[in-house]
Amino acid sequence: MLVPSSRPQVGRRAGRPSGRFRFTAALAFGLLAAAAVPPAYATTATDDPVPRAPRVTSLGPYEECTTNQCATHGASGLPGRFRFTPDPADEDVTSYRVRVGGEVHTISAAEAESFAFVPPTAGFYVLYVEAADRGSRYGPETTFSFKVGYVEEAARWRFDDGLTDPSATVAADSGVRGAHHDAALHTDGDPWSPLARAGDRDRALLLDAPGEGRPQEYAQTARPVVDTSRPFTVSAWAQLADTGADRVVLSAPGEHGSAFELLYSAADRRWAFGRTARDEPGAPRVRSLATTADPARNAWTHLAGVFHTRHDTDPSNDTVQLYVNGRPQGSPVVLAEGAPAYEPWTSTAGLQFGRGRTGGAYDGHFLGRIDEVRAWQWALTADDVRNETDVRDAEGYPAVPLAAHWDAASAGDGRVPQVGPYPVGDMTLSPAGATLDAGEGSVLLDGVAGHLSATGPVVDETGSFTVSARVRVDSAGLESKPVGYRALVAGQRAGSEYSWALWARKTSPETWRWEFSRTVLGPDGESTDTATVGSNEVVAADTWVDLTGSYDALDGNGRLTLYVDASWQYGSGASELNGVQQGGGVLGAGGDARDGATTEHALPGALKSLRVWTGAMTPDGLWRHVLPQ
Repeated sequence: MLVPSSRPQVGRRAGRPSGRFRFTAALAFGLLAAAAVPPAYATTATDDPVPRAPRVTSLGPYEECTTNQCATHGASGLPGRFRFTPDPADEDVTSYRVRVGGEVHTISAAEAESFAFVPPTAGFYVLYVEAADRGSRYGPETTFSFKVGYVEEAARWRFDDGLTDPSATVAADSGVRGAHHDAALHTDGDPWSPLARAGDRDRALLLDAPGEGRPQEYAQTARPVVDTSRPFTVSAWAQLADTGADRVVLSAPGEHGSAFELLYSAADRRWAFGRTARDEPGAPRVRSLATTADPARNAWTHLAGVFHTRHDTDPSNDTVQLYVNGRPQGSPVVLAEGAPAYEPWTSTAGLQFGRGRTGGAYDGHFLGRIDEVRAWQWALTADDVRNETDVRDAEGYPAVPLAAHWDAASAGDGRVPQVGPYPVGDMTLSPAGATLDAGEGSVLLDGVAGHLSATGPVVDETGSFTVSARVRVDSAGLESKPVGYRALVAGQRAGSEYSWALWARKTSPETWRWEFSRTVLGPDGESTDTATVGSNEVVAADTWVDLTGSYDALDGNGRLTLYVDASWQYGSGASELNGVQQGGGVLGAGGDARDGATTEHALPGALKSLRVWTGAMTPDGLWRHVLPQ
C-alpha cells in the first residue's frame, strides 16, 4: 500500500515528494514490518489471509468443559483422541500446531484426523490448536479444555492399627474404592514396629522371624485385591534387613506361582517386579530389575510395580515396570518377549505381605519392615508413581524419620555412640588427632590426622535424604590450609569418591564457604558427574553451626539444598546429575583416612553431632528436627 508522505526530504528542496521515493520507502517499510511481525499474527492487510481458528472435536473419552460444567473423564495414562478440522472457509490448511500439558506438537492434516494425548496425571488440561497453510503461516488458536479423573486406590494398608490396639492381629484396609480387604497378621511376636516410614507416631509391619524353630511370618488378605489380568499397580515402603535369600514384599499367588511379585532377588542382588508366565509347574518368570545392585539394608526404600496391558486384549504388548524411589528402572519389560507362552492369568488367592509362591509352595519370606502398602486397579503413570512416594507425618508435614544420630555428648572409650532407634553402629575416633572434650560434649579434631568413621550407608541414597552436622571450624587451623582446600565435615564413601558430603572449602586466603555435594560413579568406579551447592554465607570460624544438606530425589534429577543454621543458601537448586548413586563402606566425619593412609580433607575444628534422616527436609522440618538441639 502506497502512503503519500509530506515530510521534507533531506538534501532536497521542500515540496512534493518524488513518487519513486515514496514507492521505495513504502516498500522498504513494508518489508521491515513484515519481518518484524511473526506470520502467526499477520492476519489482516493481505489478500491471502492466514487460516482461521480450527475446529476441535473429542473422539473420547474426554469432553470439553463448558462455562457451567467441567466433569472429569478418563484417568491419567488413558489416551484421549481429538480431531482437528479447518474452518469451512479455509481450503489450504496443511498442518496444525498443538500445545498441551507442556508439550508442543506439529502434525500434518492427515495426523489431525486422530491426535492422541496421554495425560501424565489427573487434573485440568487445555489444548491450544492453530492451523497452518502451505506457507507455514499460523492463524488464531482454538482452545479445548477438559478434566482428567483421579485414579482412586483399590486398597491401602497403613499398619498403624497397633497405635490404638497393640494386641491387634489385623491390619485394616483404608482404601477408598470397592470392597475392603483387611489383612490378617501371622507373626510370632509383636508385629507393630514404631520404626515406621512416617515416624515414631506411626507403625510398620515387622517381619523378623528367621526360622530355626520359629514360624515364618507374613500377612494376607482373604480374597484377591486386584484382578491381575487387567492393568494394576502395587507399591510399598520396604526396609530390607537381610539379603541372603529372595525377600518378597508383596505377591498375588495362584496354585503354582505368583501373578506378580515385588521383591528383592538374591540372584540378581536387586529389587525386582515381575510375573510367572503361566500358573503351571515350571513356568518361567519375567522380571523388571532395578538398575542399581546391592540396595542399602535397614533403610527405607519405596517400591512400585506396574502391570500394563495398553488397554487392549492383545497379550503380546503387556509389560511390567519396576520403580524404585519414584524412578522407573529401565524400560518396561515386554512379558511375551521374555516368555512366549505368557498369558495374563488371574490370581485366585489373597494378597500376600512378606512371602511369594514358587512350585506350589510359599517361599521368599521377608525379613524387615513393610509400610504404607497401596494397590490400584490401574497402570499408574511415571508421574503418578513419583507423587505417591510422598509420606506425611501425623501433623501433615513431610515425614523424615531419623535414621542415625551420633552424639558426642555421650562419647567414651574412643567411640561416639549412635543413639538413634535404628540398628546403626557407633563412630570410632582415629588413634591420633581426635580427642573427646567431655565438658563441651564434642570431638576435637587437629586438622591433620583426626577423623571419625562408621560403617555406612544408613539411608537409601537413591531416594531423598537429609544430613546435618553441628560443627565448629577453628580459625587457627584454617590459616595454614591452601586456597582450594576442602575439609570434610561428613560424607559417605562411594569407591574413591563420596556419594554425598558436607564440606568447608577455602575459596580465598581469607574466606571459607560451606558446600553440599553429590557424585555419580560409572561402571568403572570413576566419577561421571558431580553436583555441588555452595553457601552464600562465609564460614564463621570459632562458632558452632548447624550445617544441613537435603537431597530431594523427586525434584527433576535431584535437588540439593544447603542450610546454614536456619538460613537457606541461595545456591541451592535442581541438579543436572546424570544418575543416582548409592554409597557403601565408610561413613566419615572430620576427614578420611583411606586404607590407613594419611588423613585426607582433615577438618580443623570440632563436631558435636551428626544426624541422617530418610526424606528431604523442608524449612519447616529444619525448625522441627534440626534447630531444637
